[in-house]
Amino acid sequence: MYLLIAVINNEQVLEDLVTGWIDMGITEATVAETTDLLQLISNNIPIFAGFRTMTTGGATHNKTIFTAVEDKELLDKATGFIQSLFRQTGKPSQGFYFVVPLVDKGALGLEAL
Repeated sequence: MYLLIAVINNEQVLEDLVTGWIDMGITEATVAETTDLLQLISNNIPIFAGFRTMTTGGATHNKTIFTAVEDKELLDKATGFIQSLFRQTGKPSQGFYFVVPLVDKGALGLEAL
């Protein structure tokens, strides 16, 4: 099992990414609005304001997707899809993803009856 984390700077492809993963069988994911370090300091510390265009072209937030992927085959499909999707836009620096081994996962709360 793997934890796939994708930080997306180009929100225009977010819907295509999520629907593509759902079509593959990845139906449980969390999407969080996040801010990277350069964005944070360029917006809050005046001396670093020039960094704003170096990060995401002036955007102040990005989306981070967390999802558990059951097996290597599905992981390879998911990472191949995200790479292909972002390559099609022809834009640089649209985000990144990384994968870490996941030892366990479980549901919280009462189980369905």
